[in-house]
Amino acid sequence: MTNNFLLIMSLSGSVILLLYLLVSPIAKRYFSVSWRYRILKIALAFYLIPFPVILSEIKDSIVGFCPRVVELLSRPVSLLNTSYAFYADGGSLYVSSALEKMLIFILGTGVLSFVVISWYALQYWKRRKTCLEFSNIPVEQERQDMLHAIKNELDIRRNVKLLCSEYCKAPITMGIASPTVIIPPWNRDEADQNLYHDVLKHELVHVKNRDVLIRFLGMAAIAVHWFNPFTYILYNEILNISEIYCDNIVLRGKEEPARKAYGELLLKLAVQKSMAGNEFSVGILGGNSKRAFKRRIVEMKAVRKNKRILSALITALIGVMGGITVCAYDPPVNITDHGPVYAEQGFDFQFTVGELKLEVEELPYEHFFVDDAGNVYEIKDDNNDTRDDCKHKYAAGTTTFHSKNSSGDCSATTYEAQRCTSCGYVKTSDEIVLKWYGKCPH
Repeated sequence: MTNNFLLIMSLSGSVILLLYLLVSPIAKRYFSVSWRYRILKIALAFYLIPFPVILSEIKDSIVGFCPRVVELLSRPVSLLNTSYAFYADGGSLYVSSALEKMLIFILGTGVLSFVVISWYALQYWKRRKTCLEFSNIPVEQERQDMLHAIKNELDIRRNVKLLCSEYCKAPITMGIASPTVIIPPWNRDEADQNLYHDVLKHELVHVKNRDVLIRFLGMAAIAVHWFNPFTYILYNEILNISEIYCDNIVLRGKEEPARKAYGELLLKLAVQKSMAGNEFSVGILGGNSKRAFKRRIVEMKAVRKNKRILSALITALIGVMGGITVCAYDPPVNITDHGPVYAEQGFDFQFTVGELKLEVEELPYEHFFVDDAGNVYEIKDDNNDTRDDCKHKYAAGTTTFHSKNSSGDCSATTYEAQRCTSCGYVKTSDEIVLKWYGKCPH
């Protein structure tokens, strides 16, 4: 799995979302809504940005600032895993079965993602076309001026269109590059100027936060990681938190009567059948469900004690945990073939880890031991017999066997080992490196 960057992306995003869910009880009481929204965006980034693939580039950028950090991030390669590998021989290309399955999985996921995103995009364009066709009711100049005043208040510099449509029963915002706010033809009995101001501000906060784009990216995460149930949880949470955040901005500094009137307006809109939004638009109704509205009403009444230091520490912890998960990815290793390779071998190849041109290591003996201090000891067949009368005192190091075959090729195998400083007996354990040469250079 560590060779499949798509699964590592899915795992890293899920780790961040899981940590978010674990700290949610604390976050509701002590952290701002913007903090929660920010963490969800970080999780979304880990789902969509191939951090595992660009990890090596990230390490290279770090090396200029702190080389020792790169040493900690780098893991030595002891044995080359050929489960995910391919070999090009002239006009032929041999692919391992594990790599073939991974490529088929990625290709299938890509096709499915394209189909899902295309379907939602088609629905969006149909919905947008219908809204624009029925948005022929003139908008009063007073409300246009209100829109511009709120834009200045929120420091929104993009051009935002304000349309009115009988087709819309509740306000919605559509468009990414050119946002459009569509409102129903309310009269003053249905919504006074204060509520109308709050509704427009709610929609313009969506525009400022680019929530339509965030929702699109959330759908992209589902399309790519359709097999991961956490992406569906993430999308639903983004939907709810984005609405709670807009409510929080609208009601900031308002007294209880204004909060109550705003909540009653939401409930009034909720009972109406409305095209409040789809996957490519946002609206004041957000997730049109009883549970979502109950949560929004509760959040409106919540009083939080903002713990900035604690929230910063948890943000750093969540980011580090996501980064550690990304480091589980094993990138491809540069290899050089030193002998003929045959397809009938079933991809059970012998490779040497390294660059294109390798310097051949000189071997002092056919069988030797090197301790941690760099001292080299020759090992002969007779001095590797256990002496029963010796009280062994071992020194740690490695032992290397050089074996030359009659066909002219050879291999040098290195093991972790311990050598008795008294009698010279060598005790071997795990294999570290296997080097094979098509023609013995030693």
